[in-house]
Order: sequence, then C-alpha cells, then structure tokens
Amino acid sequence: MKKVVILITIALIIIAGVILAVQKTQKPNTANPQESKTQSTTKEEVDYERVLGSEIDTCKIFPKEKIEEILGKKFITTKGGVNKTSKYSEYYCEYYQEEPKMNYNSGVPTPSKRLPISFIKGEIQSLRDAYKLSNYSVKQDSQIPFLHQLIYDQNGNFRTLEIFLSNNLDLIINTYQSDLNQEQALNFVKKFSLHLKDYLESKQNQEEKKSESVPLPQEEDIIHNFVNLIEEGYPDKAASMIKTSDESELQAWAVNFSNINSFKLISLEKTRENEWTENKHFYKAVFDVWMNPDSANAPIPYYGWQNGENTRWITLEKDGNTWKITEIATGP
Repeated sequence: MKKVVILITIALIIIAGVILAVQKTQKPNTANPQESKTQSTTKEEVDYERVLGSEIDTCKIFPKEKIEEILGKKFITTKGGVNKTSKYSEYYCEYYQEEPKMNYNSGVPTPSKRLPISFIKGEIQSLRDAYKLSNYSVKQDSQIPFLHQLIYDQNGNFRTLEIFLSNNLDLIINTYQSDLNQEQALNFVKKFSLHLKDYLESKQNQEEKKSESVPLPQEEDIIHNFVNLIEEGYPDKAASMIKTSDESELQAWAVNFSNINSFKLISLEKTRENEWTENKHFYKAVFDVWMNPDSANAPIPYYGWQNGENTRWITLEKDGNTWKITEIATGP
C-alpha cells in the first residue's frame, strides 16, 4: 500500500512540473520595446550612425516628393535645419500643408499645419521616457520593422512614432501637428518605416560596395586628411575624425578647429613603437599654426595652440576598419 501511495505522489509531482513548464513557455512577452528586439527585422549589423554621417540633412534624405508619394497628399513647402542642445542635436524637416506662419485662434498662437520628421542624436533616453510624465501610453505595431514606440495621448489618439536606430539615435514623426486623421497618420508612419528600412539598407549596400572598390585610407593618410580639412575650412568634418560618442565633445573640437586660420603639417614621425598594438599607434607631429586673433579670449587662450610651430603627440585607434584620432596631446 505504501508503494502505491509513493508512486501516486511521484506521478503527481511530475504532472505538476510539466504544467508549470508549459505555463512558463506560454507566458506572454511583456518586455519594454526598448529592451526587446522582436520588432527588428533590419540587419542588426548596420551601424545607422555611420551610414547617416555626423551631419544629417533630413530634407535631402526624404525629399518632399517622396513623402507626398508615401502619404498621398501634397505639401506647399518644406523647411529644414538643426537644433542643438547641450544633450542632443535635432536634424529636422517640416513638410508644410499650409503657408508657414503663426495663426492666432482666440489669441493663442499656433503654427501652420505641418508634418515634422526629425533625427535626434545624442543623449536621448529622457526623450524616449518623456511620455511617462503624462497620461500617455505606448504601443507597438508588427508592421514597423524597427524597435519603436507609438505614443497615444490620454484620449487614445495617436500622436508620435519614435524609431530607435541606436542607443544614441532616434527618428521621430509627430503626426499630431498635421491635419491627418488617426487612420491616415497610422498608415503613413507604417509605410514610411518601410521606406526608411529600404533607404538605410540601400545606403549600407552602397557603403559596402564603395569600401570594396576603394582602399581604406592608411593611418598616416588619416592625419594628412585631418590637417587638410582644417586648412580648407571644414572644422566639422575634421572633428568627425576624432573617435568619441560624446556629441558635445565633437562640437567643442569643431569650435576649436574653426578658430584656426592656417594649419599645415611640417613633419610626422612614428613614436613609442614599443607600445604599438594592432589597433593603437602613436605619432609625433609638428604643425605650423596661425589662430584667429579673436580666439585669444577663448576659455583657453587660442584653444591651446600658439602662432607658429606646435608639437603634438597623436594617438590613433581603429574604429571598425578605419583609423580615428583618439588623442591630441601636448606631451608624449
């Protein structure tokens, strides 16, 4: 009798374990869309920040005619530009359905109906979490092939699509500023996201073909190109050759370089070769520098340069397959 009781007990334990295992495997996925990759069908290896570049012309990437084609509506004009804050940069394009102006309804100024599309780059986590400060809610749609969130207001009206392209890069469409109804707005953002996917994959393929056909610049070429960009008056492009994920640091370097009137390389030689690794090399460079006189009043006079010869120790590190500058020091 005891054996029968024991066998029945063991059987019940096994059955209970099977039921718990099944329930566990069938438990719905409630992960935050920012932490889950179930929505992403694009190539995970695509570096969207590199593909789009350091400065993004949103109106050029999405011409008015293409947005009209996707939406099925005409726009009067577009207006694009860049808004920069201490934390992030917004590269926007506004597609106007009315003449751009401020309208006054009951004395309250409201802008013309428009459809803004923006890339936001930098420290953007607070923007992604902004909906939590209100009674807004978040949803996802399986037809959008990116990590994303659809923002709905407290009345259940769709307002905004936020696409997460990387930890530091979002694309945002605010349909509530247009005259689109709910159905039109949702249909547009879904179709637009498919166009965005095609555009980014095409851009990536172009980059891959270009890299296959054109030899990558060697490390010393990087330094020569860096010097030429400053000399030719492209401080932003010169700053983009510095390896950093801090947008404010890049801006600071760009301001530094914009105050240089003349920048020539006198000599370049390898140094600290015993410390070289496969991905890190060191050089000693001598520059002939002439600064904008106004930069004498900078936080650091002349941003640390002096008129005439300047010796600097440059550290290069590999960023993927490309060498980038990680340090420009006054001493070894």
